[in-house]
Amino acid sequence: MSIRDLMIGMLIGSVVGAGAALLFAPMEGAQTRQKITDVSKSARDRVTQVASGVKGRVQPAGEPVKPAM
Repeated sequence: MSIRDLMIGMLIGSVVGAGAALLFAPMEGAQTRQKITDVSKSARDRVTQVASGVKGRVQPAGEPVKPAM
């Protein structure tokens, strides 16, 4: 095992540990549910935004194909 592999493993372990700490942190159930809801909405909004951008770039490229069909 090289030092690089060890460092990558430590980094991944740190990220997983931080995520677990957030999930198991002593918060009230309502606060935890609200936090999960907020993160979910933010992720959904971001995915929608990216999808719209992709659609806007792909749709004009497909226009020349429609008359051929």
